[in-house]
Amino acid sequence: MLTLDKLNIYRRFDGNLDGWARIANGHDASGITDDDWHLIEELRQGLTLIAAGQASQAFTTSFESRLRDATADEATRQALRALR
Repeated sequence: MLTLDKLNIYRRFDGNLDGWARIANGHDASGITDDDWHLIEELRQGLTLIAAGQASQAFTTSFESRLRDATADEATRQALRALR
């Protein structure tokens, strides 16, 4: 489950998984994992497709459900949408 703490770590490293892995040795207080990192990347890609108008209504509906399931709360979803 993605949280604001995990998104803050992702943002701090500008999405650079290797940079985070080298410094944090794969562990930090947020509990972020490689799987979380990849999930953030996948969700960002989906948000980009939707924002660009390149996603079908079915994809958008399915994606929004997945986004709700993968995030802890609305604040986390908004922070994820704000990542660029």
